[in-house]
Order: sequence, then structure tokens, then C-alpha cells
Amino acid sequence: MTKTRKSPVQIRFEILEYLHYNPGPHLRTYLWRKATDLSYDDFLKYLEEMKRRKLVEEEEGRCRVTQEGRNTYLQLRDALRTIL
Repeated sequence: MTKTRKSPVQIRFEILEYLHYNPGPHLRTYLWRKATDLSYDDFLKYLEEMKRRKLVEEEEGRCRVTQEGRNTYLQLRDALRTIL
């Protein structure tokens, strides 16, 4: 079975989706295991970018979605419904 490569948007969407339905805070490693199938190094790159964009906040190694992240997730989810 060939593993399909996910787009950066899909990866971010899946992280936001997990945090939307599973309000945190979650340990970084827990979030990594539950929300993605990325290597830990790749996950950290996405997490840092999402923190820079204020979609996710992290305090003492625990992550949670911000209101901006929730809004972004809902917009993406609604847009996907119209596309698919």
C-alpha cells in the first residue's frame, strides 16, 4: 500500500480539527501522535508556523487552539464542503 503525501494545508487542517474537537491543553508529543502521522521534526515545523500565525498557543509544552485557530478551522471546513 502506497502512502499518499498530504499537503501542508491538509496537515494544518488535521491539527486544527483535532484541537477543535479535543480542547486542550495537550502535551506537544500527545498532539503529535494523535493528530498527525508526521515525523516529530516535521510536526514541530508545522506547530511553530501555526503558533506564529496565532492559530495555536503553547504554554509549558502544552498546546491548545486559539479563537483565531477555531475560526480558521471552521472556515476551512465550510470551504471544503462547497468544493467536495
